Formats: sequence, C-alpha cells, structure tokens
Amino acid sequence: MKVLIRLFANISFFKQGPEDTPSSIHLLSILLLANFFIELMLGLTIYSIGVSSFLAFLSIASLTAFTWVLLTFFKLNSRLVQTLTAFIGVNLFTNIFFFFPVTVLWQMNILVNNNFGMVNLFLLGWILSIYAHILKRAANITFILGFALALTYFISFSHLSSFILGTE
Repeated sequence: MKVLIRLFANISFFKQGPEDTPSSIHLLSILLLANFFIELMLGLTIYSIGVSSFLAFLSIASLTAFTWVLLTFFKLNSRLVQTLTAFIGVNLFTNIFFFFPVTVLWQMNILVNNNFGMVNLFLLGWILSIYAHILKRAANITFILGFALALTYFISFSHLSSFILGTE
C-alpha cells in the first residue's frame, strides 16, 4: 500500500510517469472502485446520492473513454492499463490527500467561499498539470499539448455533466 501511495505521489509531483505503474487489470479495478467511492463521498457534500453516484460513474467512464481514444489515435493501445492506472491512482491520491480535506474544512466553515474557490482553482491547475505530465509520457507528446488535451477533457467533462444534469 505504501509503495502505491508513494508511486502516485511521485507521479503527482512529476517524478515518475504512467510507465512506472503496474500493468495489472486487478489493481486498476480496485483503484476504480476506491476512486468511485471517494468521488461519491466528495459529491455528497454538494449533491444527492443519485447525482453523486452518477457523476462519480461519469467521471470514471469519461476519463476511460478519453484515454482510450487518445491512445488509439496515437496507436499506443498497449499503454491503456498503465495510463488509466496512473490517472485513477492520481485522482485517488489527490482526492484523499487534498480535495477531501479542503472540502471538510469548507463544510466546517474554516475555509470561507473565497478561499475555498482559490484553493480549488490552484488544485485544478495542479491536476491539469499532472494530467499533462501523464499524457506527455504515455503518448510521447509535449507537455503543452498534454496540457491542452487535459484542459479539453476537463471542459468537455464539465459541459457533458452539466448538459446531462440539465444545469447548463
């Protein structure tokens, strides 16, 4: 467990990449379930159980589809399990160690809305940078292109979820 936490921390701090993750469908399955649960818990701070469940599922499904399409485009399908493991592991790491504590502090009124927004904006920029780093190493592209693709994914996911929930 400590080895995995260290691995995802190192990826989050740009010291390792998706090529360093195990190519294990079983590990990926466990990480997917854990990530779904953590995203569900984060979603419940704002939404109902149904909406939170849907958004957690949509997040995982859209990231999986995005990764598959991208790696297929670059003819690098053999990297899918490791790349998804890196994405899901990083999501889990950042959700548990950063987003979840920030959300709890906000719920306890320790962080006021302005500070909460600024902290989340910083964390979003960091997540996009981590995604760019993963994409750079998984698809052999530049960091700038990786960042543009990560931003495209984030905007697309935001619009898709807003459209489906009818909040757009």
